[in-house]
Amino acid sequence: MNKATIDMLIGTLLGDAHIGRTGLNKAFISFEQSSKKIDYIHFLHKLIKEGGLPLTLACGAPTCSVGSRAPLAGGEVNLKEYLRGDPRYQSINKSLYFRTQSLEELKPMAELFLNEEGKKVVPTNIADHLTPRSLAFWIMDDGQRVNRGGVTLCTDSYNKEEVNILREAIRKNFNLETTIHNKKGPNDALYERIYIKKDDFEEFKPSLISHMHDSMLYKINVYACGAAELRKK
Repeated sequence: MNKATIDMLIGTLLGDAHIGRTGLNKAFISFEQSSKKIDYIHFLHKLIKEGGLPLTLACGAPTCSVGSRAPLAGGEVNLKEYLRGDPRYQSINKSLYFRTQSLEELKPMAELFLNEEGKKVVPTNIADHLTPRSLAFWIMDDGQRVNRGGVTLCTDSYNKEEVNILREAIRKNFNLETTIHNKKGPNDALYERIYIKKDDFEEFKPSLISHMHDSMLYKINVYACGAAELRKK
């Protein structure tokens, strides 16, 4: 894999992507997004294929409590559309999904992101791998627009220690200061989310924009009229 593909995988694995082991020496990565983000999932699909990672032709999606999977009409045979039940919010959402084949070249990613039980975790050395391109894909996956500026990273699935590791990596690698925003979820569950402060983030935006799909620029409060100018910086 080339460096651009590795950076993209690091960012998406910090976000919504799933990685799993198959045997001792192989692993696969799957990508899933809301159907509202169809342009973004096609963008990921295109980059993965260009990066030389073969995709499954009849990719099985994660077990769904509702609905069935079928290829998108007129779309890629690797890309599936299905309904997923979200027990946290008692909702049913339409998702788009694809996955790589099980590959030996993805084994290092599995070693980085999976613990012995096969659970995805934040690597303790994530600072050694987090680049502006990785951060851009992480934001596209799990970033949330903030009206007053800056950006929030929805780190709901990570524990306090992992969130602190991520905050330190962001500070060390990009000199960006962060704070914690608490989000109350179903059944009074409390999630910690990382907020990157506006002042530092405004100066850093040009480093991200060249890696981001236009449909995701709204997450960092950039729109078509301003994107071209920022890309020149």
